Amino acid sequence: MPVLETSDVDIESRRALVSAAEELAAGGGLGDTVLADPSARLPRQLAERLSRTIRPPRPGAGYQVVRGLFAEFTDLGPTPLHWRETDRQRCAPLDIALVLVAAQLGRVFGWTDQQDGRIVHNIVPSPGCEELQIGSSSTTPLAWHTEDAFHPDRADLLLLACVRNPDGIGSRLSTVASAGLSERAVDLLLKPHVVILPDDSYEDDGAAQQEPIGMSTLWPRNDSLGLRYDPSYARLLTDDAAFRCAYEELGQALEEGSFVVPLSPGDLVIIDNDAAVHGRTAFEPRYDGTDRWLKRILVRSPQPRPGRERLEHGYEQQQVDAYHGSPVLPV
Repeated sequence: MPVLETSDVDIESRRALVSAAEELAAGGGLGDTVLADPSARLPRQLAERLSRTIRPPRPGAGYQVVRGLFAEFTDLGPTPLHWRETDRQRCAPLDIALVLVAAQLGRVFGWTDQQDGRIVHNIVPSPGCEELQIGSSSTTPLAWHTEDAFHPDRADLLLLACVRNPDGIGSRLSTVASAGLSERAVDLLLKPHVVILPDDSYEDDGAAQQEPIGMSTLWPRNDSLGLRYDPSYARLLTDDAAFRCAYEELGQALEEGSFVVPLSPGDLVIIDNDAAVHGRTAFEPRYDGTDRWLKRILVRSPQPRPGRERLEHGYEQQQVDAYHGSPVLPV
């Protein structure tokens, strides 16, 4: 297992973050709406202090953990049985803090057809979802995936904040940098021979009927490779045996290079969604208010992606602009 990429935030900054977030929540702010108010930003000195530790993952690492950043936020209530049951008022201070921190890294957004267009997503095990390949599953492992791999305007930074995790269920990660793929496999996986559909967390029944547009699994990215991978919702557009072997080699290499990032309440993990895939081991939910609970934020920073992705329709999924509360055009 690699050395964990972690940093800590001083107690003074953590308490200042609570104070700023609680003040905004007292004024009626919510995590889903706070960025629409131009004055609702972190105090300048606090933002400067936090920027020393809250940064995109370093090249090649794929992730960064900020330990205890939200540890001062307490009394969030029991883990809901479904994301729709989350008490948004009770969670407002934490949600606001998470959104304001995320906005330090890039443009925060949501999806119109995912979690009712909310900006702050709640990831909790839900009855009836146990064996699905989505965040609300539990008794089946959550397979490797790039977040929202189906869309050309997917986040390049994925933020997961741990609210509750009594069973110590970490996030599984693996990076393309550590995969050690053969040169032949890399050359093949640069070809646009894969189609990826929206996952089952999206309320869209017509995606499978849309014209398939081939996607590249890998692409050149500065001095490294970018990765776009979600085999649970993927379909190969070629019968070429060599390509299929390369795709299988990638899956095996990601598994062999995998590691677990432990998460405690208050921790934040920042994942480079263009370099790392993530997943989760299976667990038995209790549905008694004590289950694992994460919050998720999507961020887009001005990182380039292959021009060919501009040809994709993204299955007509639209983003919600956290700054105006409406769908936004692709960037």
